[in-house]
Amino acid sequence: MTSKLKTDILETVSGSGTIALTNQLSGMTSASVPSGSVLQVVQGVYSTQLALTTTTYTDSGLSASITPSSTSNKILIMWNTHGALTNGSARGWGSRLLRNTTAVYTDAENYRTYGDGNTGDIRLTISQSHLDSPSTTSAITYKIQVSAHNTSSTEFNQANNQTQITLMEIKG
Repeated sequence: MTSKLKTDILETVSGSGTIALTNQLSGMTSASVPSGSVLQVVQGVYSTQLALTTTTYTDSGLSASITPSSTSNKILIMWNTHGALTNGSARGWGSRLLRNTTAVYTDAENYRTYGDGNTGDIRLTISQSHLDSPSTTSAITYKIQVSAHNTSSTEFNQANNQTQITLMEIKG
């Protein structure tokens, strides 16, 4: 059984005012929601294959931009990366998260596989996250850089698997 309540005006508990219900969220702003609320979500997707052959961090092509509405808000960054480790030992990759040009998180070795050279390809998906406090209301670009564990080839961002980055502004 469902119930329906119809009213034009709600009175506050103290009786000092009323709450208009002409629009369900009328008057709702980012300033009026409680701390911890998600204010906006932005996603970036990238699917071009990249062969990693250097231990130097290289742009992966995965990025997204967001403009926080308050300096006290935080940004939750979640991303995943795909890679194929091909026949060999001690292969893998590391990732680094940049806020504009500043590294804010580094995971030097996501995964490695050890083998005798005859183990075949291993495909991995790595999901990571970081909660950042950028203290700005200017536009920010977050991007992912990757590096090989060693100079052996690691195929990163397999063309049939999209890497994704999601940015969520959280009210502080």
